[in-house]
Amino acid sequence: MPQSGAGQHVFLTGANGFVASHILDILINRGYAITATVRSQAKADDIIKTHPSWKSHVEFAIVTDFTSKGPFDKIFQGARKPFDYVIHTASPLRFQVNDIQKEMIEPAEMGTTEILKAAKAYGGSSLKRFILLGSAVSVLNSFEDVSKEGKPYTEKDWNPVTAEQAIERSDPVLGYNVSKTRAEAVAWEFIKKDKPSFDLSVINPDIIIGPMLHPISGPNSINETNHFAIASFIDGTHKQIEGVTFPFYHFVDVRDVARSHVDALTNPAASNQRILLISGLISPQLVVNTIRENFPSLASRVPEGSPSQLLPPGVHPTGWDMKLSLDILAKGSESGNWNYVDLKTSVIDAVNSMLSTGVI
Repeated sequence: MPQSGAGQHVFLTGANGFVASHILDILINRGYAITATVRSQAKADDIIKTHPSWKSHVEFAIVTDFTSKGPFDKIFQGARKPFDYVIHTASPLRFQVNDIQKEMIEPAEMGTTEILKAAKAYGGSSLKRFILLGSAVSVLNSFEDVSKEGKPYTEKDWNPVTAEQAIERSDPVLGYNVSKTRAEAVAWEFIKKDKPSFDLSVINPDIIIGPMLHPISGPNSINETNHFAIASFIDGTHKQIEGVTFPFYHFVDVRDVARSHVDALTNPAASNQRILLISGLISPQLVVNTIRENFPSLASRVPEGSPSQLLPPGVHPTGWDMKLSLDILAKGSESGNWNYVDLKTSVIDAVNSMLSTGVI
């Protein structure tokens, strides 16, 4: 599988995000030409201030509002070299919202629709593939009975959650699930109905944790998943483990998420596929065990819980059938194998990045 991106032009959205920063790093290392969107010039400046060596490798484009009409048209029309690939990562992941429909669901769905329309209208014959950062929440069932393990999820499963359910319950986690499910659904609908010249790959990771490369300006810069899954047990949010639950109980390291996106650019097996990214189990107890064992200086701040009770009482999450996705991922990797970063490594590297940036 060719790993050099020399001569190939990638359009990346949401470049200052947690995942996109890692994607950007790999794209640069593999020699791709990159045009990347951010919401303001200040955010572009923050990226270069954080990573000065990236300056000559990335051209930034400002998209302030994904829900506006044709926000991506001029970027495609004005590209100095036609795009070969699109990686669309920009989507709201913030649970403190006032309006689930307007702040979560609409930006995710409309942003995906608008960039697909622009890609078809102005991408030209050079555009080969559109890669969407989806989520495992598009696949799993938001209302699964976690007290008993069900039939493993596969790439064929879809979350039945609706916007009405999320809004009626004022539940931002359900709102996020709807936003990702709808964004992925409209992408597949577009491919089926509009029949563009490019194909589609959707990467569906579960809880994403790991070291942070995006610009950091204080504790609020910790991305949502790293905060609820790791930092919240260090910063005093949770004084005890008892009663703390996660919305989901499987994870993947951010570096694996980024690698899967860039590998998928040139992997024939990824064409028109949903690709699941699941490394293994995660739980509050598994996380605090790892922190307390590997960071003695933090132990007094981290609740001990019950070290042998790895999952919350009564929780038996449904697993994942990964055969198809692992085969696709392996075919796209340089080595022909796909090995995930394990939970211990991911948590340790995440905590080290929080310590080095002074946010915990």
